[in-house]
Amino acid sequence: MSFSHSSNHIKSVGIVVPANIRGGPEKASAILASSLAEAGYRVVIFVPILPWYYYFVSLDKNPLMWLRYSLPILRRWLRKREFAFSELLDQKNSRSRISVKFVLRYASKRQLKGLDCLYVDSIAQVYDYRHRFPQQRQIYLLWHPEEHSHGHAEKFKEIRKSFSGKIIVASPVIAKQVSDHIANPPLVPAPISLNLWEQREIFDVNASRKDILLLWKNNQHGNVGADIVKALKAIRPRTSVTVWCWGLGTRDGALAALPGVVTVENLTESQLRDLYLNHSLLIFPSEFEGFGMPPIEALACGCIPVLRPDVGAAELYAKDGENSLFMNNDLAALVKRLASVLDSPERLRTMRKAAPASILKFDPNTYGPRILMAAGVE
Repeated sequence: MSFSHSSNHIKSVGIVVPANIRGGPEKASAILASSLAEAGYRVVIFVPILPWYYYFVSLDKNPLMWLRYSLPILRRWLRKREFAFSELLDQKNSRSRISVKFVLRYASKRQLKGLDCLYVDSIAQVYDYRHRFPQQRQIYLLWHPEEHSHGHAEKFKEIRKSFSGKIIVASPVIAKQVSDHIANPPLVPAPISLNLWEQREIFDVNASRKDILLLWKNNQHGNVGADIVKALKAIRPRTSVTVWCWGLGTRDGALAALPGVVTVENLTESQLRDLYLNHSLLIFPSEFEGFGMPPIEALACGCIPVLRPDVGAAELYAKDGENSLFMNNDLAALVKRLASVLDSPERLRTMRKAAPASILKFDPNTYGPRILMAAGVE
């Protein structure tokens, strides 16, 4: 990518978030904004209150499905008119350099005027902004090839191939998956929030904790986690379990699979921090992630992730038996291992001590400059 300004003249950055929800890309965008503002940039965040039109209507010709998913976001915004991760924008003294603008589906050319570069992180945004802002000055962070969720593989591949800005990937697995049409994209791992990052230096490795925190992201992966919990409780009945429900309808699915289990949802970042700090193990049963932020967040708080070794950014930090426990297809062997770890305070202490050093590359303080450097702006 060739920016028309020298790095010394890049003073304002626009950030387009996918939706006003508490998702990984939205969180990373808030951290990016805070980091850039701290580095002296003026930042404008554009938040759509009727998101995903491109996927449901432009591509799938299904406006009713679009309304089903987007109207709840609009209603929440009408009740509380703020960005879902506004709390992350207030963690430093640079909040005055960040402005948040709510838009229906996308920002207008007038709203984009005066920005030196624009950060996007979805195919929909690349499409929506292709004629609204010079693409040569756009930075596209690729979280995952979206054809995994939406289909249209050839169309999405062509959009990525023809993108004239700079594409950055969030994990090595994504670089491999797009290597047939994007050669050697720079890698910038997503950060964790400052609130969680600071815990790595202060959490108590000896603290008494509950046993299992299960992330229920959707019913398919959640039920895999539920099978692990049931098998674990069968050999260790006293095991305590909390289910973190993330996403529409997940609480109902969790309670159907694990009747009476303690559930939590709609967490603030401070509540999420306390959740990690109060549990020994995080079961992260996802089979596909572009990045996968929760295991890294958990490590910052001394909560040991149980995850698949080939999912998301795991290869950047996870070491089986040292700071993580790898899942496999042998359920009996896995739950026996989990029970053994839970019953060994010394082993838990050793793994917690190893956690902070393994996540240094996810520092939120340097995230903004790293993105700009990878894009050739710095």
